[in-house]
Amino acid sequence: YFNTIVLFIPALLAAGIASLKNTEKDRFRFQWMGLALVFLYLSLDEASVIHEKLIPPMRALFNYERFGGIFYFAWVIPGMAAVLIFALAYLRFFLNLENKYKFLFFISLFIYVSGVIGGEMLSGHFAGTIGFKNFTYATYTSVEESLEWIGCSLIIYSFLEYIKQYLPEGFNVRL
Repeated sequence: YFNTIVLFIPALLAAGIASLKNTEKDRFRFQWMGLALVFLYLSLDEASVIHEKLIPPMRALFNYERFGGIFYFAWVIPGMAAVLIFALAYLRFFLNLENKYKFLFFISLFIYVSGVIGGEMLSGHFAGTIGFKNFTYATYTSVEESLEWIGCSLIIYSFLEYIKQYLPEGFNVRL
């Protein structure tokens, strides 16, 4: 459940930002709440593997034998559609961020999605052609997981950086 908790942290941070934005009546307060809900879903999905349950129906729907390869884990097909819809829905929000946050959010989300979708597609290719129990598949899966957690860590960092602007001057947190 560690991964579930790690994905829940951005949900909490985005919800906190949404609350701040709501008190300001900021025009993007709903987008922040949407981000909180997206990360809440990702956290719940990590715990209950909803995306894995999409594999059999997606293989049947898209005729896996015809596509195969990178679509071995066929949930990536609706996953790519979801990423595209998210990107289009959040484009105006993204373009209105300060440049510092555009950079942070873009890099962190790019790394995360590269692991979640891209890494899964590469792992799927090798799982479908040479199987699961070999060094090549294990290596690609390790790279995939690493990209996901580096990306998620950077998302948390990005949200914390964003929150810092709301803290009083000179405010420090020490552990």
